[in-house]
Amino acid sequence: MPLAFPSRSHGTIVFGFYNIETDSLLLEDLVFFCTDFCEVLAKVSPTEGGTGRLPGYRFVSRRAIGDLMGAIRGERFVGYLGEVYRKWPFPEDPAAFRQRLKGHQTRPEVERLLARWARKVTIPVNWAPAQDLAGIGPYEFSAPQFRALVEYVARGGYPTWEGYLETGARPRWVATLARSWGVDT
Repeated sequence: MPLAFPSRSHGTIVFGFYNIETDSLLLEDLVFFCTDFCEVLAKVSPTEGGTGRLPGYRFVSRRAIGDLMGAIRGERFVGYLGEVYRKWPFPEDPAAFRQRLKGHQTRPEVERLLARWARKVTIPVNWAPAQDLAGIGPYEFSAPQFRALVEYVARGGYPTWEGYLETGARPRWVATLARSWGVDT
């Protein structure tokens, strides 16, 4: 479930996983895959900083994104999120509400759906801890704000990775990111 996070540039923003069957992340009007996000950040020094390029998508309009809460409730299937929730409905059993460890396997289908509602973009990522500044596309964060995003991904967002609370399970690329950034939450 995407959550509200503070940013330097845009006030409160929405960031996070939006469907447990995918490993994609929503950042306001951008979508990118957790696998790519982790790969980019794994190449950036947590202490010295660096830059990277993140493949992703930008929605053509706010309407194209859809209505997350309407889709979760099974009441309003509009836009991209409506299509996602038609394909992968919210689980009836609350115990099943866990981010899937194999969500990366749905990427081809997610990209097919995204192609109808968004355009491919390359998203610049920068991390400058000495300047207390990080950025993902046009969104800028302080170091603590950015670290909160990394911690969210490391734990599998809300509701966490399936099995995470019991065993610490998470995908290999997420575990690598968590170790390198020192966010083994």
